[in-house]
Amino acid sequence: MSSTGTKNNKIHKQARQKQCINPCGQCDCCMKRILMVGGITKFKALYKNIIEQHGCHFEYLDGYMKGGERALINKIKRCDMVFCPVDCNSHNACLSVKKLCKKEGKPYKILPSSSISGVTLAIGEIG
Repeated sequence: MSSTGTKNNKIHKQARQKQCINPCGQCDCCMKRILMVGGITKFKALYKNIIEQHGCHFEYLDGYMKGGERALINKIKRCDMVFCPVDCNSHNACLSVKKLCKKEGKPYKILPSSSISGVTLAIGEIG
């Protein structure tokens, strides 16, 4: 692409950002969608609060087997980033998350813990 084309793309992107009213996840000014695969079910509301306080939208997949790999693929495709705590997921589930995120080009964080402080630290690291 020529430098003129690149410059025009930047101008159009800035124009879209200024016009963005409803969060869609397709431009930089919109909320990012974070998927939490597994975790402690009774902490779901706390995870949601933490992630939404950082300006992101929260998605949750409770249990890898609910809906199987198809449910996981669909959730990963919809999200901008995936968190996967190792203390609540099997080794195979973590490997599936890693493999599917790489395939879909989605960033992911394998969290050492599903604790509130672990999730807070992880969301803080991505800005």
